[in-house]
Amino acid sequence: MSSILNKTLVENAFDKVRPALELTMRQTMPGRTGVAVVVTAVDTINPWRNDGASTFRDACYLVTSIGDLSRSAYPNLDIALKKAEMSARTGLPTSQLAAHHFRSGDTVYWGSAVLDGIVVACAGLESCDDELFSHWIAAAVKAEASRALARYLEDNKDANFLEMIRSTGA
Repeated sequence: MSSILNKTLVENAFDKVRPALELTMRQTMPGRTGVAVVVTAVDTINPWRNDGASTFRDACYLVTSIGDLSRSAYPNLDIALKKAEMSARTGLPTSQLAAHHFRSGDTVYWGSAVLDGIVVACAGLESCDDELFSHWIAAAVKAEASRALARYLEDNKDANFLEMIRSTGA
């Protein structure tokens, strides 16, 4: 069995909440033209260091945007990547980072979520709304992973559960 958390699962989860995020932006954030979205995992469960990925971005499960980022004065995709990297490194949402967590090159903006090891960072909205969207997406990823595990267990109900755990490296 390959890892439950993977690019396809994350893309499917994001596709489920994207219409609601777009509607929320249109209805309640009319001055905002776009938001960058990055999904990864805390370093302890993200295999990027062992996966041959040469950059943090290459190791992320999803790097995308909603709307038009080019109309912003800020490099929102770079900011979202940095927020995600900081949360993956520390296991904390950026709103909870103390001064001693910061390294040279980190962003001072906040707006990420960490939910049971799933890391999502957004940039392009107000920080509180970046964090709101991040939590929403992280919850969708967690639900999709739970659904995928339930399907796997149903399809393999005669398999030895401990053997399945060993084969996934969990």
